[in-house]
Amino acid sequence: MVRRLIGLTALATFLAAFLAAGQAGPAAAQQSGARTESAIPAAKQARVEALARGFMRRREIKGMSIAIGRNGKMLLATGFGEARPGLPSGKDTIYPIGEITQQFTAAALLWWQDRKYQNAGPVRVNDPVTEYFFGVAHWQGMKLGHLLTHTSGLPLLTDSVFFEERLYSSIKGHRILDFIKGRDLAFQPGADFRASRSNYFLIAQVIEIGLRVFFHDYIQTEIYDLNGMTRSGFLGTTPLGRRAQGYTDGKPAREVNPTMFLGSADATSTAVDLIRFDRELMRGNLFSAEAKQAMFGRHIRAGKGDLWYGAGWHVRGASARQSYFTVGRIPGFSSINKIYRDTAAGTDHYVVVLTNADGVKGLEELADRLLAAAR
Repeated sequence: MVRRLIGLTALATFLAAFLAAGQAGPAAAQQSGARTESAIPAAKQARVEALARGFMRRREIKGMSIAIGRNGKMLLATGFGEARPGLPSGKDTIYPIGEITQQFTAAALLWWQDRKYQNAGPVRVNDPVTEYFFGVAHWQGMKLGHLLTHTSGLPLLTDSVFFEERLYSSIKGHRILDFIKGRDLAFQPGADFRASRSNYFLIAQVIEIGLRVFFHDYIQTEIYDLNGMTRSGFLGTTPLGRRAQGYTDGKPAREVNPTMFLGSADATSTAVDLIRFDRELMRGNLFSAEAKQAMFGRHIRAGKGDLWYGAGWHVRGASARQSYFTVGRIPGFSSINKIYRDTAAGTDHYVVVLTNADGVKGLEELADRLLAAAR
């Protein structure tokens, strides 16, 4: 039975929000408005900055912000170039982060699974998707877990004329949902991996239906506020003058329609805020062991070699050493958020790279090299 139809008035009832503990680091490096925060020797910082500037120069990137952390502490956070004309990039510069949004969306669903809300029933990743939507008999066998792991069989939203024609124009969420519901599956749920933004758009709708809240309100309260992510927001609500200007082929990128990216690629954030999110994930304070396994498990191969997909994150490695990452792309911006876990050594490292350029390649390799230089 459908729990609630989209379009009903959303009634937001939330837990009180508490800011997470402040970032560790030298007090002098945390002055308000500072572009850089550093806790590493000058020689190491110089090597990191040389790598970042060289990468920008070779790819003609106008602005970049980076952050590197270890075991909950910030090692380095800084920026290079211009976020927008007249505004230097810094550690707190706001960027659209593309598919890194899916890390938040996956966390939101798993957060709901771990908790009992008075205004909503429980949710499980094994729940059939058909419990939440009418007119989807052809989705029999599809579970919420298939949406989380991009194994639902839903075709790519971005390869459709529907998407291309509405990328820069206004459209309501229910029309996008109707379009997704009307498409045939590319394969049976669970049979293959195909990263489609349709999956995470549907998860956002499930959260609104099941919890009777606006999706953005839920992310703001249960992800941003609880983790001290004070400068994170969403496309369409973050003022353009407060965030980086995107570029496509060296020219200012057009602003996209945020609704097309709901839940899948519509978040904005900073390098420092993403390190805070990574830190709390690795501390184990946010989720049960079951939820963390859902997020970081090697559920299905997602490419050549040792590349797997969890929920919201790609996964490399096994056993004692693993890395988890997402590359985010949206017109005008490219980014990566990567976590390195070494359980044998008892260390976690995190690297964030945010740029205001389209289609930047080599971000994962850059993250690896920045971390090696900072250690």
